[in-house]
Parts: sequence; C-alpha cells; structure tokens
Amino acid sequence: QVFVCGDDAEAKRMVMELVRALGLTPVDQGSLLAARQIENYPLQLFPTWRFPILLSFGLTIFFFLYCLALDVIYPYVYQKQDLSFRIAVSIPNKVCPVLALVLLALVYLPGVLAAILQLWRGTKYRRFPAWLDRWMLCRKQLGLVALAFASVHVLYTLVTPIRSYVRWRTSSQIVSQALSNSTEPLDTTNAWLSDSYLALGILGFFLFVLLGITSLPSVSNSVNWREFRFVQVR
Repeated sequence: QVFVCGDDAEAKRMVMELVRALGLTPVDQGSLLAARQIENYPLQLFPTWRFPILLSFGLTIFFFLYCLALDVIYPYVYQKQDLSFRIAVSIPNKVCPVLALVLLALVYLPGVLAAILQLWRGTKYRRFPAWLDRWMLCRKQLGLVALAFASVHVLYTLVTPIRSYVRWRTSSQIVSQALSNSTEPLDTTNAWLSDSYLALGILGFFLFVLLGITSLPSVSNSVNWREFRFVQVR
C-alpha cells in the first residue's frame, strides 16, 4: 500500500494512477494535514499490535493468578500440600486454551456489536464510535495472538506424558495394582470420551490454523471474498 494525501484532487488522482501503474495499491488518506502522520508510519513499532498485546498480557496475568490461587496457594494453605511444580506446566496449560478461546471470541464480537449498532441507527453509513473502530481494526492481530496461545497449548499437551509427576502417578497406580493383585478393567465409556476429546481438539486446532493462514495478507489477497467468507464461517 502507498498512502497518498493532498489538497488538490486532480494531483492526487494522477499520483494514484502512477502508483497503480507500478503495481501497488494507493490509499487516499485525505487532505494534506495527514502528511505528518504518514511520514511517521515508518517510525512506528507495531502500532496495530499494541492493543492486542496489552490485552493479552493483562488477561494472561489475571488467569495465571487465578489458577495459581486455585491450584497452588489454596492446597498449600488448607491442605498443606506443596504443588508449586504446577507453575511450570500445569497452570500455563490451563491459561493458554482459555486465552485462545477468549481472544477468538473477541475477534468476532465487535462484528456483532457493529451489526447491532447499524440496525439500531437504521443506516450503515454512519461512522462507528472510536473504541469500536479501533477494536474492529485489530481483529486480525487478536486472532493471530489467539492462534499463538493455542499452539503453545498444543506443545504443553504433547510434553504431558514425559512429566515427572505424570510418570510418578502412573508408576504408583501400577505398583498399587500389583500389590493388591488386581487389574483395573478398561472403561470403554471413558475411553470414548477421552479419544473424542482429543480428536475434536486436533480438528479444532487444524481449523484454527487454517483460519490463521487465511488471515495473512499474502494469502487473503490471493483468495476472493466468497472463498474468504467460506473459511471464516466454517
């Protein structure tokens, strides 16, 4: 994209035609008053990522402290159990999927609010409030941050079988069954529930990755609006 501004409509038209001839996309930024803002664009550091990152950071701290109080502090105070090792893997593995779902919901919520606002006003040509406009413009960044949290959740889940606590609990169950000379039968209902949970998780992550890929500018520019809507709706 090439940003163009100016007070002479004919001059802007000629410049925008030149930009198109070079294979680029001109974007009309209005009058010459926008020149300083355009010149400052190269000096900005991820301006559209500021709100998504700050929001994700705040939600991460909130959910982490909540899980810390529930899974570590509460058992230590009331049951005298030291479960502080959960801070490394268990708690992040709870925080990441929650944040992924919350951020994904925040991607589509402003569209619903915008539609309700347009219906209430009876027109789609009035400008949205500033807070809703900024929210709408950073939806792609929120979705990519949600995908990052979902990917971290997948990695944490993959390392679960090699954790020391999990191996200790498995060996303890084996020893207890050997000492009692009994074998716990397979519960097919729980097996179905567990496999279905994992299968749906894998399918959901695949669709999440597909959604994130189609949100990349290089990919979204190569598909038409109907194809993009098909992926978004699915």
